[in-house]
Amino acid sequence: MKISVCMAAYNGAKYIRLQLLSILNQLGPNDQLVVVDDGSTDNTVQIIKSFKDSRIQLHINTVNIGVVRTFDRALHLVQGDLIFLSDQDDLWYDNKISIIRKIFSSQDVDLIVHDAMIVEGNHIISSSLFKFRNSSAGVIKNIISNTYTGCCMAFKRDILGKVLPIPARKGIFHDAWIGIVAEYYGYKIVFIDVPLIEFNRHDRNTSTLKRRKIIRILAERIVLLLAIITHIIRVYFTK
Repeated sequence: MKISVCMAAYNGAKYIRLQLLSILNQLGPNDQLVVVDDGSTDNTVQIIKSFKDSRIQLHINTVNIGVVRTFDRALHLVQGDLIFLSDQDDLWYDNKISIIRKIFSSQDVDLIVHDAMIVEGNHIISSSLFKFRNSSAGVIKNIISNTYTGCCMAFKRDILGKVLPIPARKGIFHDAWIGIVAEYYGYKIVFIDVPLIEFNRHDRNTSTLKRRKIIRILAERIVLLLAIITHIIRVYFTK
């Protein structure tokens, strides 16, 4: 099974070198790492190019389009059988791909979400992202409070036919969209409580672990729900 890793990059010079190394060390010669840079103004692109690794396929957005549309672009470029999502600032454990590949090979499963250790600098915030977020499957549960964490997700290629394109609307996040829509369509999903990355928290994270204002949360949930309903109706009438 060919592996494709999708990464959205933006001003990640501080962390991206180690993250790229942790991924490339696990990829085979025919696998690919699709990196879409969203107009970085630091030396992120130079760091990526310095690897001179043919498995890295770098694409640069001409204008900043945001993380969701950047991931959507990366997902349209994948060629592999198994798709992994990756942030630019985490660190993959050495056995991540081998464990995930083994589960796909031995079990009837379409999408996997694994656990992670949450770190900030040299400090461990939590040994389990799952426990921190109460992570599990469930369409309604994850519409209310999403626990599909992109950097912990891997899935089979055929899911893309159901989830792409990802709506470019404020309040819709690529990982929630992929997980919830895939689950709605009946794809088999498992959450495995094995930490396979260091989930790095710092002051420049796009995502946050902090509790946001309830009004903003409600607004985002309504946008997500309406987008899902619109998607389902459009698919139904285009059959």
